Amino acid sequence: MSEFEGRVAIVTGAASGIGAAIADGFAREGATVVLVDLAAAPLEARRASLAAEGRAVVAESIDIVDVEAVSAMLTRVATEYGEIHHVVNCAASFIAAGVSATKSEWTRSLEVNVVASSMLTAAAAVHMARGATVVNIASISAHAAQPGRWTYNATKAAVLALTRGQAMDLAHQGIRVNAVSPGWIWTTEVAKAAGEGGRAAWEPVWGRYHLLERLGEPSEVADAVLYLSGPRSSFITGTELLVDGGYSAMGPEGLGEQSQFAGSSPS
Repeated sequence: MSEFEGRVAIVTGAASGIGAAIADGFAREGATVVLVDLAAAPLEARRASLAAEGRAVVAESIDIVDVEAVSAMLTRVATEYGEIHHVVNCAASFIAAGVSATKSEWTRSLEVNVVASSMLTAAAAVHMARGATVVNIASISAHAAQPGRWTYNATKAAVLALTRGQAMDLAHQGIRVNAVSPGWIWTTEVAKAAGEGGRAAWEPVWGRYHLLERLGEPSEVADAVLYLSGPRSSFITGTELLVDGGYSAMGPEGLGEQSQFAGSSPS
């Protein structure tokens, strides 16, 4: 019997990319999964695909910044399925703007990446079972300065602070809260950045930012999320798991081949 059999999981941003892989992981491990996303057509396609495999899934096409819509969704889930066991906040605004960021760009970034996911977790906690889990998807961008990315990086750093606060305040309910920070993962957003060159052209370039010299797969992030949601991580809360292929461990010398220190021993 799967460790998620008979459990209820809510995954936001579930229509594509990392969110879709997380939803797939829960569904294939026996959970009833509520797929939440603003993109109605891709969301329904994901639901239909999983349902065709015999998985227990339901699609909820809502904008998570809509507090009333989120509240109504949580009520429907609790009424139909009972207690909620897992929440994964993966929905995100990918607005990347720096010195020229507008107020509306800041507002949308903060609303989606910080405020909405925080309010969803708070509202869901009322319906969550003891031993339940929350996993927030942050990013290695929370730890690094990257050109022209004030909005995205600042909000992902806020997610990490939020995770610690949630872990403290929900611990008395037996709810564990952790974060996963992916490195460069091959998703729709990264594919857009690659443009016509595609993965074959750009993975060798972007892969050099990681010790493993490649981009990650959405399924690799999903595996980390399922670990933090399962009983094998029962004494882990308020922390961050980096799924970044060594991105955050790398110094300015890169992989070392061009460094004056390559192959030398410290004196």
